[in-house]
Amino acid sequence: MRLPEHLELLLTDEPVLDVYAYGPWRVPDGLFEEIAARIDELAADPRAADLTTDEHKLLTLPAPLVTAEIFGILAFLPGGGAIKAGSFSQLPERLLYRHLVNPGPLSTRMTRWDAPGGRWRPPVDWLIEAPDRELAIELARDCLSVLEGIEPLEERRKALLRLYDDAPDCDVNLPKMELREHWHAHAGDDIVAAVPELLGPVGYLEWVCAGLLAAYEVLTEAAPRDESFETHLIQLLLQGSMEHVPAELAVALGEDRYHELHRRFPAERRGFKAGAWQERTRAWLLRALVVGAADACRGWLDMAMRFIAIVQGLPGDPWFPKAECIPVGQFQTDLRRLYAPRRRVVNPLTETLKSIRERRESEKGSAGGEAAGRAELATSLVEQPEVVAALEELTRGDGPVRLLIAGPDGTGKRDAAQELGRALALARDPHWITDNLLTGLRLADAVAKLHADARDCAGERLLIIESLDGIVTDPGNGEAIAAELHRLLAVHPDLHLVALCDAGGEERIREINPALPQRFRIARTRPFTARGHAELFRRALDARGARGTRQAIEAAGELLAATPPMQTLRNARLAPHLADLVVGAARARAEAAGGGAGGAARGGTDDAATLVIRKQDIPEKLDTSDADGDPLAELRDLTGLENVKHEIALLVTGTHAARLRAESGLKVTPPTRHMVFTGNPGTGKTMVARLLGRIYKRLGVLSSGHLVEASRAHLVGEYIGQTAPRTRRLVERALGGVLFIDEAYTLTQSPLKGDYGHEAIAELVKLMEDHRDDLVVIVAGYQQEMEEFLAANPGLDSRFPKQIHFPDYTDDELITLFGRLAAADGFRLAPGTEDVLRAMLRRAPRGPSFGNGRLMRNMLDVAVANQADRVASAAVEAGRDDGAGRGDGAGRGDGAGRKDGAGRKGGKGRGAAKAPAKKDLVTITPDDLPPLLDHPEEFFGLYL
Repeated sequence: MRLPEHLELLLTDEPVLDVYAYGPWRVPDGLFEEIAARIDELAADPRAADLTTDEHKLLTLPAPLVTAEIFGILAFLPGGGAIKAGSFSQLPERLLYRHLVNPGPLSTRMTRWDAPGGRWRPPVDWLIEAPDRELAIELARDCLSVLEGIEPLEERRKALLRLYDDAPDCDVNLPKMELREHWHAHAGDDIVAAVPELLGPVGYLEWVCAGLLAAYEVLTEAAPRDESFETHLIQLLLQGSMEHVPAELAVALGEDRYHELHRRFPAERRGFKAGAWQERTRAWLLRALVVGAADACRGWLDMAMRFIAIVQGLPGDPWFPKAECIPVGQFQTDLRRLYAPRRRVVNPLTETLKSIRERRESEKGSAGGEAAGRAELATSLVEQPEVVAALEELTRGDGPVRLLIAGPDGTGKRDAAQELGRALALARDPHWITDNLLTGLRLADAVAKLHADARDCAGERLLIIESLDGIVTDPGNGEAIAAELHRLLAVHPDLHLVALCDAGGEERIREINPALPQRFRIARTRPFTARGHAELFRRALDARGARGTRQAIEAAGELLAATPPMQTLRNARLAPHLADLVVGAARARAEAAGGGAGGAARGGTDDAATLVIRKQDIPEKLDTSDADGDPLAELRDLTGLENVKHEIALLVTGTHAARLRAESGLKVTPPTRHMVFTGNPGTGKTMVARLLGRIYKRLGVLSSGHLVEASRAHLVGEYIGQTAPRTRRLVERALGGVLFIDEAYTLTQSPLKGDYGHEAIAELVKLMEDHRDDLVVIVAGYQQEMEEFLAANPGLDSRFPKQIHFPDYTDDELITLFGRLAAADGFRLAPGTEDVLRAMLRRAPRGPSFGNGRLMRNMLDVAVANQADRVASAAVEAGRDDGAGRGDGAGRGDGAGRKDGAGRKGGKGRGAAKAPAKKDLVTITPDDLPPLLDHPEEFFGLYL
């Protein structure tokens, strides 16, 4: 059990400053002495020498104003209520020692800590007595400059320097609180991101609550705790001696959560004991610490301390919280107690039982030679001789396992890694790392995780890294991670490692780091032949309690070998898919036939209950896209879109002509089939894209013809290094079909300077060229915005040679579409319904957001709901009338009572309500349409 590497400094006796929000930092020798000398030099500067104060309680009086300013800065720079720990954490005492009126002893205990409240003062606060405002700001800036070099404080120090370099234009004689508000409002987003206290007390509270929630969720996942986040917050408030729930939490947490806190607070307060809470929390942190959540523990402690500091200081700045509020000192003691190096003494019992253990190991290894302790390899891999040979070689040897398996998805790479893990018979189960665990991390964090995993696995468990080629080719940290992995393989000679890659992955790794593949035994998987698919199908039948005849299994193998992959449904994953279809159909037939001979054939006595799959049960083709029917006929039957149909027809005839030329031996250059769809919402762009994929599949242009819909969120990442992998994964899902990107122009319209939309476009352009033979990319959106999108990247326009415009539907086309949608749902339109609908459409506003077909779909939904209410009410009324009639005639023989009852109703001037007929149940009348004639602007409510 090891502490994360970046925290191991806490186990030493080095001079350390540990600002929790930054991490432990080794203080360079002589740095604090150098900074103290700079402070003395600034205090003696002619500009500042005569500027003193007699009001500071901790400095020798008269105190130079610049030292008073620096004292306040040192309290504030770590953060308002932030934890500052380590053997060199006493910053004011060490840097201003000669200026303190009563300096105390300097501690070098690593477990020492404090959490100063810290208040940011505008640079003209202490320096208000400077002759002019410019000098005050200049000296305040110099006070920040002399503190340069304290790495955990640098980001915040530099942010304040940028603020001082662009001071707000306001009267320096304003009241202090009003003056601070001017400075807060003047700070830019980059400054506030580093110094969130400038958001003001409420804004800082909101920032702290967000961090506290994130840390709490991670901690409760690592060490479950039987309480809600609301209860957790209330206990923190009580631990901070709060008598009520601050109203400011309604802004920071939202009104719902605030009201819940307010409701629960009295009950929680009655039974709360601070000491018991401390012990429970310490035990909770200890449980999280030993399962590897040290960083989450520290994050929670820091945010919890800040939370108490700010709520105690409301409505003002964070206050100085008491040390006993949060168990920081206990946590630091526990950390050193568990992880610090310890002396060990051999227990004599281990020597006494040593001979027994050695004899057992000798017996276990007698049959294995030099690979004693490793189990016999039992492989279930199909048609992967290169991988099987590698597994047998590695399990027979006694050296560390270093295996790189490269091949297409679904060819048994993960199965091979798992079989190797079982054969090695190590003390612990394999540990898996995927590219998603490393992508987007800061380089230091990614490297730290890799080191921690390597140390944890060395000699004890198999480390398996998936998508190693994707990890090392990542444009952000890939090259550095490859170099670090190469180093780890040398540092840990007992580390067993298996790396999995896509086909050709070893070459992509070699391009980044030529030495890394040399550390591995490389084995490649390959796609399955018909025989391999047949064996996989046979196993899939066995798993489903069925068996197949030899002819059926061979037919299935031929079918699967000829079936194109679709998204992740490829290679070995096709056999279970086919088995599900075939076994399900055979069982349904057997049940329909009553289990007799007309169902599935059955075997002999031992197999009386086994379902037998015969050759006729295997379909002639396997359509993984689940698309039946003729897509060209469906396109022709669409309402309107005549120009779109014409353009698609030209594409089809062009493809036919290219095939004829190829069959005649003429040279054919495959055209670029990517295209742009422009038009308003609801004009059928997505529907036509789906049909186009199926059409191209029929023509043999695309292997599967499926459609993958995407938007900006599917392409653009949230941090550096996430966008390119996310775009690649999306394209991989669409291979063999159509990638449809709706509102593609949003990739170039973000107002943020650091937006990654252009990175997504660049990656997409490259992938479109790499996979032009089996991928069609369609980008869609409004016409003008799409023109701007194509102009945003020099390579875009040339890669989308075909642009098809989808016009708005006419009123007649929309009415036809409404009727077709109703018929598809089993409804008919009563006479006059179309006339009312036409009158409504004539008055509807037609702007760029007009809903078109989507409007008709939503109007039909409203009409169906109104019709359902109408017929249900009629049925209820008819039931009441029928019941009343039966009541009047009760006790009268021969049906006379029913007639009399009916007659009485007739005498009152109304007939009996009738139950809806079958025709009424499927008829939509004009009254069922939305009542929008007098208010056409209400159409906007049906657009989406």
